[in-house]
Amino acid sequence: MDTKLKNYRKLTCIIIGIIILLPSLAMMILRPHYIRQQQEQDTFPYSYRDISRFLVEATYVLHAEEVQGENNTSLTPYDIFLSQSLPAESASDEEEPEEKSEKESLDTEDSFNEEDVAGVAFEAIESQYDNWYNDFSYFRSYLEYEVLSENDVIDSNRDSRGASSLSNARALSQLNNNGQYGDYAFIAFIEYGKNGNVISTSFLTHERNNASQVLNEIAKENPIEDIQEEYDFNKSFQNPKNKTYCFAMTQDAMSAFMDTYPGIIEMSTDYGFGYANSSTDLLIVFMTLLAAVAIAALLLPFIKVLHTGEEKIFSAPLEIVCFIGCCAFGISVSIASDPNTLNRQAIYSVLTSLGAPQGLSQGIQYIWGLMGWIAVFALCYWTVSCLRAVFTMGSMEYLRKRVITYRIWPWMRSTALKIYNSLLHINLTDNTNRVLLKIVLINFIILGFISMLWFWGIGALVIYSAVLFYLLQKYLKRIQEQYQLLLEATNELAKGNLNGTIPEDLGIFEPFRDEIDKIQTGFKKAVDEEVKSTKMKTDLITNVSHDLKTPLTAIITYVDLLKKEDLSEEEREKYIGILDQKANRLKVLIEDLFEVSKATSKAITLNIVDVDIVSLLRQVKLELQDKIDATDLIFRWQLPEEKIILPLDSQRTYRVFENLIVNITKYAMPHSRAYITMENTENHVKIIMKNISATELNFNPNEITERFVRGDASRNTEGSGLGLAIAKSFTELQGGRLEILTDADLFTVEITFLK
Repeated sequence: MDTKLKNYRKLTCIIIGIIILLPSLAMMILRPHYIRQQQEQDTFPYSYRDISRFLVEATYVLHAEEVQGENNTSLTPYDIFLSQSLPAESASDEEEPEEKSEKESLDTEDSFNEEDVAGVAFEAIESQYDNWYNDFSYFRSYLEYEVLSENDVIDSNRDSRGASSLSNARALSQLNNNGQYGDYAFIAFIEYGKNGNVISTSFLTHERNNASQVLNEIAKENPIEDIQEEYDFNKSFQNPKNKTYCFAMTQDAMSAFMDTYPGIIEMSTDYGFGYANSSTDLLIVFMTLLAAVAIAALLLPFIKVLHTGEEKIFSAPLEIVCFIGCCAFGISVSIASDPNTLNRQAIYSVLTSLGAPQGLSQGIQYIWGLMGWIAVFALCYWTVSCLRAVFTMGSMEYLRKRVITYRIWPWMRSTALKIYNSLLHINLTDNTNRVLLKIVLINFIILGFISMLWFWGIGALVIYSAVLFYLLQKYLKRIQEQYQLLLEATNELAKGNLNGTIPEDLGIFEPFRDEIDKIQTGFKKAVDEEVKSTKMKTDLITNVSHDLKTPLTAIITYVDLLKKEDLSEEEREKYIGILDQKANRLKVLIEDLFEVSKATSKAITLNIVDVDIVSLLRQVKLELQDKIDATDLIFRWQLPEEKIILPLDSQRTYRVFENLIVNITKYAMPHSRAYITMENTENHVKIIMKNISATELNFNPNEITERFVRGDASRNTEGSGLGLAIAKSFTELQGGRLEILTDADLFTVEITFLK
């Protein structure tokens, strides 16, 4: 069984080899033979169309020279080819033609001025004639010509050709090497009628072709059509009239001309001349053979006994198959379509130059060419066999197993999205040079790859432009959407919605999210401060009204009592004492109000001197000793023994200590301890006062120092609610800091002065 399988495999290899070898041999045999045959038929290797155009332009130059010579004046090309009428040939006065020409020139210029194209169109005609003259100047010394008018030669440069006229060749239907004009490469005739129309043209050469038809087409063309269209110019071109122009060039003159001016007349590759037919025919033959090999590659696996089509060599990825197949197809088509390709036989030339026999060199050159065609058709067979798996495996299975792009697509997609998102999330606050360099580098890589595709790069460029347009459109649309989200967020903020959020991604506007959050936070803080200020103003009015009204009401009441006539002396003295007490209370309240108002507005002038803060605190203790003794509180003083000198206003600092100690005597829990300590460090001095509150500390420590805010919310205890506010204001005016701390019922005041 294995032996039989091996035999079938050998048979398969032989069949595939024959399928590839036969078209290769066909191209090796047919191509050189066909090209050689075409070369033998086409002995005139130059472009008839180029020569015909030169000859037609030569008629214009010769006509212009004739007119200028007859009128003995330098008429411009515009006067000769575009004027409605030329000066009379038989004019007796030599000045008349010149005057007439000047008049016509003025008329023409006036006409041009009316059409607003005079200067530009005139220069264009002059430039066109200069091109004709320059081209003819190359040709003139190699070309023989005669100008006939009614069969009389009126101009010729044929000095060495004898009396025989070129016009005699018009009677010949064909030239041959043994004829009178056999040494000419060509003889051509252009005949103009009395109205300047082309009556007939002839182009005589040694081979049969349609050169006369080409000459006739070019002679009937409008030589200034482009100028008329570009400048909206409606004057018609005037051809020569009643003239026949005969041109001829010998084989030797043609060769000398081509050697002297190579490239002026191109080799014939179009209009049915030269190798054009052989190129098309060879390409058709090659494409037919290529199609035959492709069909064999598709059908051969259907012969089950051959067991072919599933070999590992035919399982290459699609990208590799397409690349190799396209390269091989492009190279082979260029070889098949261009007969000049591979005609130099480089191997043969090298081997013969080294002394190898010609037969051996020719054989090696032939084998080398055969191997090239075998490689082309083998690649065709291999490419089709690889692509055949699309039908046998199914499209999806083929995509999963044979397409590299499909397998790496997730990575490509994620990379592309990453790049795309990175462009959407450009941080406008950073340096954008890196982003610009990234975009330029990506575009450079893509365009560099496209430029490597040669002709197919045009199609790739079109696809790339379309994809780029789509991506840019999508990118700009996304930016517009993100910008719209940003506008909506700012509009909500402008409406007063301070709790609005931006749930979606803002892309390149993402840094604005933090700025909007900062604005929202700032607005919220400002609103809270405003609400708090409004509440404080309301509380201030309420508290001031209450605290001022209480002693004032008492004063009014006891004044009314004193007005009674039946009061005893004891009652009178009692009422006067109460009035004195309430008046003093009202006085203190008003003074405190003025003090805190001036401190808040910073309208107080401080008297800064060097103060021993330890001695100052001891002095406050001494002067308040009576109030301290009147309570059942136990004060624990922990003060440094040494002096601590600070630049302070002694009066205001005294008031700070006084208010704080008085507060302790008022609000501390009876039978408890109060601690007053002073810490002296290298950078600052800290005074700490602690006591246990008689009432629950359920207030905000940050608000207790505000004006008229009291720990006793019912305001039943004595006090104005300004003591802590005054203490804090005086402390801060002197560069210090006063902080209130609470821990359960422990009330702590910390005063810090920097040294």
